[in-house]
Amino acid sequence: MTALQRGTGPAAVLAGGLWAAQGLIWTLGPAVQAVDPPYRITDRPLFALFWLAIVGAVLCSAAALLGLLHRGGDRPDRAARATGTSATAAGAALGTAGVAGIAVVVAALDVAEELGLAVLTPALNLAGLLLLVALSLAGSAVPRTGILTGRPAALPAVLAVLTLLSLGAIAAAASTAVIGLVFAVVVVTLLGATWALLGWALRPQSGR
Repeated sequence: MTALQRGTGPAAVLAGGLWAAQGLIWTLGPAVQAVDPPYRITDRPLFALFWLAIVGAVLCSAAALLGLLHRGGDRPDRAARATGTSATAAGAALGTAGVAGIAVVVAALDVAEELGLAVLTPALNLAGLLLLVALSLAGSAVPRTGILTGRPAALPAVLAVLTLLSLGAIAAAASTAVIGLVFAVVVVTLLGATWALLGWALRPQSGR
Protein backbone atom coordinates (compact mmCIF):
# COMPACT_ATOMS: atom_id res chain seq x y z
CA MET A 1 0.00 0.00 0.00
CA THR A 2 1.37 3.40 -0.98
CA ALA A 3 1.68 6.42 1.30
CA LEU A 4 -1.20 8.01 -0.61
CA GLN A 5 -3.44 5.03 0.08
CA ARG A 6 -2.42 4.86 3.75
CA GLY A 7 -3.22 8.52 4.17
CA THR A 8 -6.71 8.28 2.69
CA GLY A 9 -8.53 7.85 6.01
CA PRO A 10 -6.67 10.62 7.88
CA ALA A 11 -7.04 12.97 4.91
CA ALA A 12 -10.80 12.33 4.82
CA VAL A 13 -11.14 13.01 8.55
CA LEU A 14 -9.06 16.18 8.25
CA ALA A 15 -11.17 17.29 5.29
CA GLY A 16 -14.27 16.73 7.41
CA GLY A 17 -12.92 18.90 10.19
CA LEU A 18 -11.94 21.70 7.81
CA TRP A 19 -15.31 21.67 6.02
CA ALA A 20 -17.18 21.74 9.33
CA ALA A 21 -14.96 24.62 10.48
CA GLN A 22 -16.31 26.72 7.62
CA GLY A 23 -19.64 26.88 9.42
CA LEU A 24 -17.97 28.42 12.47
CA ILE A 25 -15.95 30.83 10.33
CA TRP A 26 -19.02 31.99 8.41
CA THR A 27 -21.02 32.35 11.64
CA LEU A 28 -18.35 34.55 13.22
CA GLY A 29 -18.00 36.42 9.91
CA PRO A 30 -14.55 37.96 10.38
CA ALA A 31 -13.90 40.95 8.10
CA VAL A 32 -10.60 40.21 6.41
CA GLN A 33 -10.94 42.27 3.22
CA ALA A 34 -12.36 45.61 2.13
CA VAL A 35 -15.90 45.41 0.74
CA ASP A 36 -15.05 47.47 -2.36
CA PRO A 37 -12.67 46.64 -5.24
CA PRO A 38 -9.79 45.87 -5.28
CA TYR A 39 -10.76 44.17 -1.99
CA ARG A 40 -7.58 45.00 -0.10
CA ILE A 41 -6.68 42.77 2.83
CA THR A 42 -7.49 44.44 6.15
CA ASP A 43 -6.41 41.67 8.54
CA ARG A 44 -3.58 39.54 7.16
CA PRO A 45 -3.43 36.79 9.85
CA LEU A 46 -7.19 36.22 9.74
CA PHE A 47 -7.17 36.40 5.94
CA ALA A 48 -4.59 33.62 5.83
CA LEU A 49 -6.47 31.53 8.41
CA PHE A 50 -9.83 32.00 6.69
CA TRP A 51 -8.72 31.19 3.16
CA LEU A 52 -6.21 28.47 4.03
CA ALA A 53 -8.98 26.63 5.88
CA ILE A 54 -11.07 26.58 2.70
CA VAL A 55 -8.11 25.66 0.50
CA GLY A 56 -7.11 22.97 2.99
CA ALA A 57 -10.61 21.48 2.91
CA VAL A 58 -10.48 21.15 -0.88
CA LEU A 59 -6.88 19.85 -0.81
CA CYS A 60 -7.61 17.18 1.79
CA SER A 61 -10.84 16.18 0.03
CA ALA A 62 -9.05 15.75 -3.30
CA ALA A 63 -6.16 13.87 -1.67
CA ALA A 64 -8.55 11.54 0.19
CA LEU A 65 -10.54 10.82 -2.97
CA LEU A 66 -7.37 10.23 -4.97
CA GLY A 67 -6.12 7.78 -2.36
CA LEU A 68 -9.50 6.03 -2.26
CA LEU A 69 -9.54 5.58 -6.04
CA HIS A 70 -6.10 3.95 -5.97
CA ARG A 71 -7.38 1.20 -3.67
CA GLY A 72 -8.89 -2.07 -4.83
CA GLY A 73 -7.93 -4.67 -7.39
CA ASP A 74 -9.32 -5.64 -10.79
CA ARG A 75 -12.19 -3.55 -12.04
CA PRO A 76 -14.73 -3.85 -14.86
CA ASP A 77 -13.80 -1.86 -17.98
CA ARG A 78 -16.45 0.84 -17.61
CA ALA A 79 -15.75 1.22 -13.93
CA ALA A 80 -12.02 1.44 -14.68
CA ARG A 81 -12.58 4.28 -17.14
CA ALA A 82 -14.81 6.19 -14.73
CA THR A 83 -12.35 5.62 -11.89
CA GLY A 84 -9.43 6.78 -14.03
CA THR A 85 -11.26 9.93 -15.13
CA SER A 86 -12.31 10.62 -11.56
CA ALA A 87 -8.71 10.22 -10.37
CA THR A 88 -7.54 12.62 -13.08
CA ALA A 89 -10.10 15.22 -12.00
CA ALA A 90 -9.16 14.73 -8.34
CA GLY A 91 -5.49 15.18 -9.18
CA ALA A 92 -6.29 18.34 -11.12
CA ALA A 93 -8.35 19.62 -8.16
CA LEU A 94 -5.40 18.91 -5.86
CA GLY A 95 -3.02 20.85 -8.08
CA THR A 96 -5.40 23.77 -8.60
CA ALA A 97 -6.10 24.02 -4.88
CA GLY A 98 -2.34 24.09 -4.36
CA VAL A 99 -2.15 27.11 -6.68
CA ALA A 100 -4.93 28.76 -4.64
CA GLY A 101 -2.95 28.05 -1.46
CA ILE A 102 0.14 29.72 -2.90
CA ALA A 103 -2.02 32.70 -3.89
CA VAL A 104 -3.25 33.01 -0.28
CA VAL A 105 0.30 32.98 1.06
CA VAL A 106 1.72 35.58 -1.35
CA ALA A 107 -1.29 37.83 -0.76
CA ALA A 108 -1.22 37.46 3.03
CA LEU A 109 2.52 38.14 3.17
CA ASP A 110 2.09 41.17 0.88
CA VAL A 111 4.61 39.70 -1.55
CA ALA A 112 2.20 40.18 -4.45
CA GLU A 113 -1.20 41.01 -2.94
CA GLU A 114 -2.96 42.06 -6.14
CA LEU A 115 -1.72 39.04 -8.07
CA GLY A 116 -2.59 36.69 -5.21
CA LEU A 117 -6.12 38.03 -4.91
CA ALA A 118 -6.58 37.90 -8.68
CA VAL A 119 -5.56 34.22 -8.79
CA LEU A 120 -7.19 33.04 -5.55
CA THR A 121 -10.90 33.08 -6.37
CA PRO A 122 -10.79 31.58 -9.88
CA ALA A 123 -8.29 28.91 -8.79
CA LEU A 124 -10.38 27.94 -5.78
CA ASN A 125 -13.60 27.91 -7.81
CA LEU A 126 -11.98 25.70 -10.45
CA ALA A 127 -10.64 23.35 -7.78
CA GLY A 128 -14.13 23.05 -6.29
CA LEU A 129 -15.67 22.27 -9.67
CA LEU A 130 -12.99 19.67 -10.44
CA LEU A 131 -13.61 18.07 -7.05
CA LEU A 132 -17.33 17.96 -7.82
CA VAL A 133 -16.66 16.24 -11.17
CA ALA A 134 -14.31 13.75 -9.51
CA LEU A 135 -16.83 12.91 -6.78
CA SER A 136 -19.68 12.58 -9.27
CA LEU A 137 -17.71 10.06 -11.33
CA ALA A 138 -16.54 8.24 -8.20
CA GLY A 139 -20.12 8.05 -6.97
CA SER A 140 -21.04 5.83 -9.90
CA ALA A 141 -17.76 3.92 -10.15
CA VAL A 142 -16.91 3.05 -6.53
CA PRO A 143 -19.91 0.74 -5.89
CA ARG A 144 -18.88 -1.33 -8.95
CA THR A 145 -15.20 -1.62 -8.08
CA GLY A 146 -15.23 -3.17 -4.62
CA ILE A 147 -13.10 -0.32 -3.26
CA LEU A 148 -15.88 0.20 -0.73
CA THR A 149 -18.65 -2.25 0.03
CA GLY A 150 -22.02 -2.02 1.75
CA ARG A 151 -23.36 1.33 2.85
CA PRO A 152 -19.96 3.12 2.72
CA ALA A 153 -19.95 2.55 -1.06
CA ALA A 154 -22.66 5.23 -1.33
CA LEU A 155 -20.57 7.88 0.45
CA PRO A 156 -18.84 9.30 -2.68
CA ALA A 157 -22.26 9.90 -4.28
CA VAL A 158 -23.50 11.59 -1.10
CA LEU A 159 -20.34 13.71 -1.03
CA ALA A 160 -20.96 14.74 -4.65
CA VAL A 161 -24.46 15.98 -3.80
CA LEU A 162 -23.26 17.82 -0.69
CA THR A 163 -20.35 19.37 -2.59
CA LEU A 164 -22.78 20.66 -5.21
CA LEU A 165 -24.92 22.15 -2.45
CA SER A 166 -21.84 23.64 -0.81
CA LEU A 167 -21.14 25.70 -3.95
CA GLY A 168 -24.50 27.34 -3.39
CA ALA A 169 -23.83 27.51 0.33
CA ILE A 170 -20.74 29.65 -0.24
CA ALA A 171 -22.87 32.24 -2.02
CA ALA A 172 -25.56 31.95 0.65
CA ALA A 173 -23.03 32.55 3.40
CA ALA A 174 -22.10 35.86 1.80
CA SER A 175 -25.71 37.08 1.84
CA THR A 176 -27.16 39.20 4.60
CA ALA A 177 -30.17 36.92 5.08
CA VAL A 178 -30.05 34.76 8.20
CA ILE A 179 -31.69 31.86 6.36
CA GLY A 180 -28.85 31.90 3.82
CA LEU A 181 -26.25 31.64 6.57
CA VAL A 182 -28.18 28.86 8.31
CA PHE A 183 -28.41 26.91 5.05
CA ALA A 184 -24.67 27.35 4.44
CA VAL A 185 -23.73 26.20 7.95
CA VAL A 186 -25.98 23.12 7.76
CA VAL A 187 -24.61 22.09 4.36
CA VAL A 188 -20.92 22.38 5.24
CA THR A 189 -21.51 20.66 8.58
CA LEU A 190 -23.15 17.72 6.81
CA LEU A 191 -20.35 17.71 4.24
CA GLY A 192 -17.76 17.64 7.01
CA ALA A 193 -19.55 14.86 8.86
CA THR A 194 -19.75 12.76 5.67
CA TRP A 195 -16.04 13.14 4.95
CA ALA A 196 -15.29 12.14 8.55
CA LEU A 197 -17.60 9.15 8.16
CA LEU A 198 -15.68 8.10 5.05
CA GLY A 199 -12.44 8.33 7.01
CA TRP A 200 -13.93 6.20 9.76
CA ALA A 201 -15.16 3.65 7.21
CA LEU A 202 -11.64 3.33 5.81
CA ARG A 203 -10.00 2.59 9.17
CA PRO A 204 -10.50 -1.23 9.00
CA GLN A 205 -8.79 -1.20 5.61
CA SER A 206 -5.63 0.47 6.86
CA GLY A 207 -3.84 -2.81 7.14
CA ARG A 208 -4.19 -3.63 3.45
